[in-house]
Amino acid sequence: MPDLADRVLACTVGIESTTDGGTFSGSGTVISPDGHILTATSVVPRDAAEVTVLFPGFIRRPAAVVAVDDALSTALIKVDAGDLSFLPLARELPEVGDVAFSAGDVDNVMLANGRASFSRGIVSGIYAVSKQGEAFYEGEVIETTAAVNPGSDGGPLVDSHGRLCGVISLSVSPLRWQGVAVPTKVIVNRFAPFASGRVPAAAALTASQVAAPPPLIGLRRTAGTLVPYLVGIDVERTWKPEQLPRISWDEQRRTITDWDGLTETVRRQRFAAFANVARAMDVNQLLRRPSGMVTGIVVSQDGFVLTSLFNMGDDTAFVAKKTGQPRVFTAGEPLEKLLAEPDGGFEQKPNTIRKLTVSLADGSRHEARIHARHEPLGVALLKVDAKALPWFDLAAVSTSPQLGDPVAVLGYPASAQARPTFNTGIVSAPARNRGQQFQTDALLNYGNSGGPVFDAAGNFLGVAAAPIEPDTVLGRIFTLPQLMRWTRAPNSGVGLVARADRIRAVLEEMKQGRSFERIPGPFLGVQADESRAFGENVVVGGIAAGSPAAEAGLKKGDVLLEFNGSELRHWRDLTERVGAAKAGDVVLLKVQRKGSGPRLVIAGRDIETADDLEKLKKSLKPGDTFEGTLSTDDVWDFKAVLREQK
Repeated sequence: MPDLADRVLACTVGIESTTDGGTFSGSGTVISPDGHILTATSVVPRDAAEVTVLFPGFIRRPAAVVAVDDALSTALIKVDAGDLSFLPLARELPEVGDVAFSAGDVDNVMLANGRASFSRGIVSGIYAVSKQGEAFYEGEVIETTAAVNPGSDGGPLVDSHGRLCGVISLSVSPLRWQGVAVPTKVIVNRFAPFASGRVPAAAALTASQVAAPPPLIGLRRTAGTLVPYLVGIDVERTWKPEQLPRISWDEQRRTITDWDGLTETVRRQRFAAFANVARAMDVNQLLRRPSGMVTGIVVSQDGFVLTSLFNMGDDTAFVAKKTGQPRVFTAGEPLEKLLAEPDGGFEQKPNTIRKLTVSLADGSRHEARIHARHEPLGVALLKVDAKALPWFDLAAVSTSPQLGDPVAVLGYPASAQARPTFNTGIVSAPARNRGQQFQTDALLNYGNSGGPVFDAAGNFLGVAAAPIEPDTVLGRIFTLPQLMRWTRAPNSGVGLVARADRIRAVLEEMKQGRSFERIPGPFLGVQADESRAFGENVVVGGIAAGSPAAEAGLKKGDVLLEFNGSELRHWRDLTERVGAAKAGDVVLLKVQRKGSGPRLVIAGRDIETADDLEKLKKSLKPGDTFEGTLSTDDVWDFKAVLREQK
């Protein structure tokens, strides 16, 4: 891969262009030795008057615009040069799951390092998109998990043969919120300079294919076995999904009266105001639940479908008190007006579900209902009236996640006729939320939430849970300080998954209609010391009032050493052992309590205070005898009686 990275970076450039009042920047790819460079219209728009290219090694050259096609979101520019490094154009689409690479002048990295940034990922989806903001392209795109950030736009998406297979674009699917590229297959066939033969598309270079690592091969094989059980779910709520209005600078500029009579300073002010609104709309759109099908998996032949509880959740709708409806935002409004409350103020209401429709693999559609929920796991069980369905026996292949293992998550196709989406990563934390979920860096979004998560050996690990935290909204634009309450956004790299072993333990009860509002099973009542949660010691940060831990005498700061004779080294050890026990079990806890000083141990009880002595007296019967010792050891033994979580 180092050779391929060097080749891609030698052909990746930074680009800056200017129009009346606006400055645009991004990346591009050299595609011919005589200086032709392919980029996006969001980097070089149709009316670009001045274009400058920054080559690796801090070399700047002016460029001329050769052709612009707004419908393809593609621009071709040329510098006067010869014998440049270049990338050939791929004439076919890659496969979902293939290795892919992105490069770009992200955050002006070329000014700092002399060459672009480089990232490796996979092709995670191929589907159709519609126009988004600055990108007019509508059609099939290549989605990738390789990094796409501000400055990547116009840059290369490269396949494992070292060919340019796509031009990175701003046009994304709100259902997925991942980087996408306009395929070079489409560009070669439809972009005038190539279609006419005026600019020949370079022949492929001789390059050894970068092989997918063995875990990825196994993940792709497992994905194929799960696809027949994957379903799409249409969720109809009281109010339809909200698409915030986002337009291009060219569209905005056409609405400004007497543009030609404005000074350069005023023009730049108008462009800056437009850019601020565009950024606010982009970020706020992330908080909106988009239109489109969400993902589920059939888990019984009689029509039970497992999905994420997030998919079945209610948005918070900010409804104007005067109209009883969410506010409608208009393109071109100034930011101050977008942020202002409507006349009479807001009222918060749940955007409740009215109808559920499940699309099965055979194309049939069935109305569904929510049969049961499991709040701690973050899953919901739906029921459709159907029989003899192909179904996934999750109990047969469910297993516990292991830290560092490669995993993948499948999503129902983001558009008609597309293939399921496929995101990969690793298990980054095997136990979250008291062992009910695990964490992965595989990208989780609105599209694959509810999809199956699995490993390369064919094991089912769980169901992708909520991609965003705390919740989704509509009807209001939030300021940057207000946005701070959202601690996790789609594709943040911190994704939570309902663990398969926990699902397996409760699935039959859920099929009987039982819902769970809290974690079932035994309860001890200790909380981790967050400041030391990632250390080697199990340090108690808090004790729940009236809990078994409180009744046993545990205190904040205690270090739990053993549980029924088994050593505890991590909080996962404790949660696993408590989870495996039963309510009513008496467990022996060995605890280190530093700085406690000498204490009496009478009848197996630690006596430190008068209250401890009173408890001992109340537990004794007439005639009972006992012996006591003075202990200076900082290791204590406690007995706790586990109770059912209430």
